[in-house]
Amino acid sequence: MAAEPGLALTVCTAEPGTRSEEGLRLLAAWAATREADTSARQP
Repeated sequence: MAAEPGLALTVCTAEPGTRSEEGLRLLAAWAATREADTSARQP
């Protein structure tokens, strides 16, 4: 991204109904939980 040197964007997709999709959903849930925990700790 030209405006942010060193910043990278990674996108992962999976075929619907596959184990890969299930794994990506699990990772997304973990990330959302971690983000919510972090936000709750900040004043």
